[in-house]
Amino acid sequence: GVDMIFLLAGGSISAIATIGVLLPNGLTSGGITGIIRIIQVFATVDFSILYYGFAFVILVICAILLGLREARKILVMTILYPSILFIFEQFDFSLLEEKDLFLAAIYCGVLNGICSGLVFNRGYSFGGTDTVAKIIQKRLMPHVGLSQILLVIDAVIIIGSGFLYGRNIALYALVTQIKMATDPAERAA
Repeated sequence: GVDMIFLLAGGSISAIATIGVLLPNGLTSGGITGIIRIIQVFATVDFSILYYGFAFVILVICAILLGLREARKILVMTILYPSILFIFEQFDFSLLEEKDLFLAAIYCGVLNGICSGLVFNRGYSFGGTDTVAKIIQKRLMPHVGLSQILLVIDAVIIIGSGFLYGRNIALYALVTQIKMATDPAERAA
């Protein structure tokens, strides 16, 4: 009941950030979103479809390597979030009146920070690169902090984006990641 309200609100806020701000402004980010933006340079597949694919693969790997208990924590958002993305993709909208990369980067970070706070605070996870970082930590690098591993993963994705979209877009992605990580809702989670 209450969890689903938080998850729907969080997923909708993140979908607005992605579909209504990030994509219309030609931005990218870290995480699965950044990986999908890289793939979209080479293939014209809907964002939500690619997200479903990646989320499902990570869910299966999580179940195999971390166990079903950990996989259950990400199952709901693996199904729910790409569905919300798909719905928002059906509407052609931009939250900003005109293209403004800096403002878009800030809004993406704030909105995704709020989303993460709502979702993580309820004990759920998106099953994205945060789960990949957990797998790497548990299986390969137990002595390295989870946030350090996640930082490296996101840095690699953003650097890769820089080669395809240019340095400025990569730097805007960095602004988004920093803003998301320092959002008050995220810190409360």
